[in-house]
Amino acid sequence: MKNLLIFTHCSPKGTPSQGFLLARKLIQAGYSVTVLSKALTSMGRFLDVALKGFLETYRNDIIIVNVFGFRSFIHESLAILYGYLFRKKSIVMIRGGWMPDFIDKWPIWTKFILSLPDFVLTPHGFLLDQMTEKGFRIHGIIPNFIEIEKYSFRLRTKIFPKFLYLRGMHSLYNPEMTLRAFALVQSQYPDASLTMSGKDDEKNFILCREIIKELNIRNVKILGIVPKEKIPELAQEHDIYVQSNRIDNMPITVLEMWACGLPVVATGVDGIPYLINDGTDGVLVPSEDHQAMADTCMKLLIDPLLVERLSRNGRKNAENFSWEQVSENWLNLIADKTINLN
Repeated sequence: MKNLLIFTHCSPKGTPSQGFLLARKLIQAGYSVTVLSKALTSMGRFLDVALKGFLETYRNDIIIVNVFGFRSFIHESLAILYGYLFRKKSIVMIRGGWMPDFIDKWPIWTKFILSLPDFVLTPHGFLLDQMTEKGFRIHGIIPNFIEIEKYSFRLRTKIFPKFLYLRGMHSLYNPEMTLRAFALVQSQYPDASLTMSGKDDEKNFILCREIIKELNIRNVKILGIVPKEKIPELAQEHDIYVQSNRIDNMPITVLEMWACGLPVVATGVDGIPYLINDGTDGVLVPSEDHQAMADTCMKLLIDPLLVERLSRNGRKNAENFSWEQVSENWLNLIADKTINLN
């Protein structure tokens, strides 16, 4: 059995990354897997990759590098160079939705580094199209996955104005838009409630508190980072999932909400239209348009047939992103078998 080394972000306090989940599944499949890095800072990750990564690359047979770009691309490049230096089979998964912007800033660096691995993959068509247009060779797609057996499905039909937002407080996630949309909903549904997660951006967190006060919004609960194992329980307590990102790739939270049966309302940015079929398994609204988001949410509150369609189709879609569905490609890729990555 081959020994694998996975370079990824892996926070022990927060939600486990796709790289960490992949490592766990490959261990269950019988592989020996080492994961770098569990460091919580950029410098810590760089030192882990620079020092431990050198030795671990030499010791292992295959390396898998999860690439997010920007500052992380420094140690991600180092990991890829180690694989090339030691002539190891190297697989790169492009995960950062902002990689196309990073490539525009550093075209020579990114072109050189991403020409070295044996396989360069993306989790869905948005990044594949973006990277291909910029002249990169992408070998195919292996989607993100969830452990779907951990998510209980409840079919929604007639729902209550109980909203859930799980994307964090960073300005890229635009929580202000969600709050302004919720204020409009609450003006028509006084008992409406909103639960938000994340205090990852202190400046924007303060801004959100100011918006809540300014608009006199009630029944808003802001949680810290929600552990992965708590998300299914939290989803069962709510009826509509909203996200208002300015930039996004393939958010795992959408898959999780689908699995639990929540109708999803999201801004149609970047990779989201590649994931959500508007009106079939979710509803897309324009970015920065809180009125459109509010109108969509209020439509769901009076249209049980639409809610049922979104809920049922969402669960069906989520089942396509289970480990059982994506494992064959990962296992065959590692075992040097012929695979179809389209």
